[in-house]
Amino acid sequence: MDITNAKLKTHKLKEMKEFYEQILGFTIENETLNSFQITLGKSSIEFNDKDVLGKPYYHFACDIPSNQFGEAKIWIKNKTNLLTENGADEINFTYSVAKSFYFEDPSGNIIEFIARLEDNPSSDKPFSLGSIQKLSEMSLIVPDKMDVVNYLMNNHIVERSDSEITSTSLSFMSDKKTKVYLLLASSNRKWLFSEKESKVFPIEISLDSGTVLGIDNENEFYLSNLI
Repeated sequence: MDITNAKLKTHKLKEMKEFYEQILGFTIENETLNSFQITLGKSSIEFNDKDVLGKPYYHFACDIPSNQFGEAKIWIKNKTNLLTENGADEINFTYSVAKSFYFEDPSGNIIEFIARLEDNPSSDKPFSLGSIQKLSEMSLIVPDKMDVVNYLMNNHIVERSDSEITSTSLSFMSDKKTKVYLLLASSNRKWLFSEKESKVFPIEISLDSGTVLGIDNENEFYLSNLI
């Protein structure tokens, strides 16, 4: 399972374009009056403000080379501030054998760069935007988690470790063929390295299997298979 594209809402389209283009150095693609897109390795994200309500934000993670965590961290620190948790600006995950750091964009999206030490390919080139390998995690905050679980499991998207899924847990949902996850949760769960809590906002996630899923403008979950 790979995430090919995610469509996220923003209430600060102009500031977002400036941040991603001028601060981080992304090439802006498919720009319209209400949207623009950036490429993250195998994946892409579209930010759009059409019919936006409130101040939406999301969490997503980008895979970086397994041997370039420190280099990537310095690269980001030279461009924007890192987020901290209990005074630390990075975290080790023993289950995933991975290291991560976090930062925010003008919309308040919580962005994670993660080096999966046993899974991500290494690189001998200097770290740059071209080193980002793909989107490997995308938040999917839903109004009725246990109902959505059934939809996902019927499409062979299951909890990564077969752990019990509860309405209050953060569940890493995957097809188990890749280290790519939908972070399925209910509202009001605090995100790591942020004071923000998970909230339901419109989102559309496209998978390489042809599955398209997300939350519509009425905050209802949907899932369809295009292939």
